[in-house]
Amino acid sequence: MADSRPGPLRAVGTAIGALGRSASGPALRALTAPPVARAGHRFATRAARVWGRLLGGEERQVGELTVISGLPTWAFGRGGTTIGATFLTRSALSPEILEHEDVHRRQWERYGLWFIPMYLAAGQDGLRNRFEIEADLVKGGYLPKPARRAGVRAAGRTGGRPGEPPA
Repeated sequence: MADSRPGPLRAVGTAIGALGRSASGPALRALTAPPVARAGHRFATRAARVWGRLLGGEERQVGELTVISGLPTWAFGRGGTTIGATFLTRSALSPEILEHEDVHRRQWERYGLWFIPMYLAAGQDGLRNRFEIEADLVKGGYLPKPARRAGVRAAGRTGGRPGEPPA
């Protein structure tokens, strides 16, 4: 069973998040202003690419997301981690996961380096973390894909009742 006590990273993230909120918004707006956020996004992207290359990862471009795969599992969190516009992973390369990670890339673009404490303040439980929810929990592998119901007619088919063959 997971320890319910907040870890040191979450505590730091919560404290920084509270500090940003206590400034009644101006501090957060200043830290996430487009020029500041873009600079942080570029810095994070470059740092992640250097990290992935140092560890011998294979780099490729998928849309606006740089994917570095083949990394050791200790080099990132969970199945992979997006830092800036760079997704670091061992082998999590399905189209759904890459769509999920591309949302994180856009979150980095929006918040810059401030995304780190904001993400930590949102909590490490992916099912409750607003950034993971925004990125789609199913695509990110946090929830199973919905099962297809038996007897449901395919779009565009005509027929009788559910379960009957089309006319």
